[in-house]
Amino acid sequence: MKILLNPKYECLRGYMTRLREHFDTEGHEIHSGRNSIRTLQTHGLTLCVKRFAQAPLRRELQQLVYKTSKGKKAFLRPMLLRERGFESPESVAWVRYRQGLWHTTAYYVCLLSTYRHSMDRLPELSPAEQQEVTEHFARFAARLHEGGFLHRDFASSNILYDKVGDRYHFALVDTNSIKCGSAVSIEQGCRNLAQLSGNDAFFSQLARCYARERKADPILCARLINEALSKH
Repeated sequence: MKILLNPKYECLRGYMTRLREHFDTEGHEIHSGRNSIRTLQTHGLTLCVKRFAQAPLRRELQQLVYKTSKGKKAFLRPMLLRERGFESPESVAWVRYRQGLWHTTAYYVCLLSTYRHSMDRLPELSPAEQQEVTEHFARFAARLHEGGFLHRDFASSNILYDKVGDRYHFALVDTNSIKCGSAVSIEQGCRNLAQLSGNDAFFSQLARCYARERKADPILCARLINEALSKH
């Protein structure tokens, strides 16, 4: 067994040594699929725990030799985002159980976000609210890309948001696939935005606002997004 623990949550080390048992018998399931996600309560905290599906043997070997596992990336990426001023639920721990010589089961633990909405629920808002959220999100996406972050699973369900005071705040989840480096080009950024879900009006406004924030041609951004959408 191996545990990477955020020093801030050293008090949870004992709990993490029995995480598999807690996950199997406690809490509330919020997602069931290839990977499973549950919420768990301990020490006055609400934890969001993701259990990663068993990787194929070939990938297990690659990770053992030279690659960082998805679970470990899930633990490290939010820390990097938060260091750069972007929001993501705070990482608590990464826990790995080894079964036999090669097979492992990994868990990623973070604090449960208090944000009430996700971008995939945008169509449920009034037209005025949709436009307001879209404009603020375009600013966030432009800042994210200019900061060198490219979320390669930029699905609307992976973007949480809420209005705090008079400002909209956005937080990224499922961040193990985020690529970090130099500023993302306009072409890459627009293709990234095309992973979102929405209607023509949403993407039209998104292209205009994103182009304005990045001082790019709005017609070019709209074309790039539409071309990427047509390939999905």
